[in-house]
Amino acid sequence: MSRTALESAKWEMIKAHVIDPDSSPLSPEKQEILERVISAAKVLDKNPIRKHAIAIHRFKYPSISLSQAYEDIRFSTELFENMQTFNYDYWKTWVLNDILKSIQDCRNRGTVDDGKVISAEHGNLIRLIGAKPEDLPDPSRNEKHQFYILINQDNRQVKIDINNLKDLPEAALRELNRAIYGGDEITDSEVEDLLNT
Repeated sequence: MSRTALESAKWEMIKAHVIDPDSSPLSPEKQEILERVISAAKVLDKNPIRKHAIAIHRFKYPSISLSQAYEDIRFSTELFENMQTFNYDYWKTWVLNDILKSIQDCRNRGTVDDGKVISAEHGNLIRLIGAKPEDLPDPSRNEKHQFYILINQDNRQVKIDINNLKDLPEAALRELNRAIYGGDEITDSEVEDLLNT
């Protein structure tokens, strides 16, 4: 019973099984895998440490091997959003492949009802892919701009280009560093007041 057996099932069949388990279209093997994967996801929600989750999962299903328990936990993190990482790309690819297979099957059959299904699936495909971004962000846009540090000196503002900081004299850099990172000295009475609050 490998996870590919569950991956080969269409999502409508899995949905039908979840809604009405008594008249499930899934085979008993796929039902067992699905129940184990759902159980593994629930265990991970309560026990985010993988080692503990696997121990609990194996206690619940004593007939599975350690490698199968690891496989169930890994598969559950790919399919179900939980406190662990949700593999959105894997889920999206699975749904895309299912929609594309449905469209291809309908095209091969070519009936009037299949044309309606193709139209609905194209709508699902557009919603899943999303709208095209207006303009992709320019990765080098920071290189096109100059950034300045504004310093008040003798009631006038001096702009210092960040790229030219290395050219400043050592004393000016120390003074600039003190002005940026330094603060007013705190007195002993202020320390005492902070500790008493």
